[in-house]
Amino acid sequence: VAHVLYFYTQPGNVVIDPMVGSGTTLDACLLMGRKCYGFDIDQRHGRKDVLTHNIAVDGWHPRTKKADLIFWDPPYFDKMDSTTIGEDGYIEGSISKLERGAYLDFFAQRLGEARGIVKKGCRLAFLMSDWDDNTGEREGIFVWDYADIIRRAGWKLTRHIQAPLSTQQVHPDIVNKFRASRRLARLERYLLIAEA
Repeated sequence: VAHVLYFYTQPGNVVIDPMVGSGTTLDACLLMGRKCYGFDIDQRHGRKDVLTHNIAVDGWHPRTKKADLIFWDPPYFDKMDSTTIGEDGYIEGSISKLERGAYLDFFAQRLGEARGIVKKGCRLAFLMSDWDDNTGEREGIFVWDYADIIRRAGWKLTRHIQAPLSTQQVHPDIVNKFRASRRLARLERYLLIAEA
């Protein structure tokens, strides 16, 4: 988040995070002198600076019109199974549990709406991870799917950045689990930068 703020905003700029989670974007903006509005349906973290707003139901918050940057790190598709929803995982109502088509349609609709209300020059920083079905029964969702949705929504893509996870070191136990299930581990996410 700090790198995105440094390269794509100036002190005093307005940053919107529509799914702020635990508040990393809020903290980085505070440290770097940016004004940030962070919204989420999940209030388990008890932060008073996270405003309750459900973008999936209510669309973009009116403050989005003032945005110089939208930083969006949404819940990843099918990331949490039903055993992890709750205390340690995404809450009920998370878009992570939508079917593939509905999940992608959600972004198409919301990114189109955002493009229609933000000022010219507003930037979008969209962080995501590829997803593929280990069983081969469902079609995957990859960076190019998100890029296509962003372009069709009227945004101009300007950068594609690999964003490593906080540590690219994988514990041997996890390596063994991936090997046993014949899966490759992902060690990065992708950040797409676009401009209105």
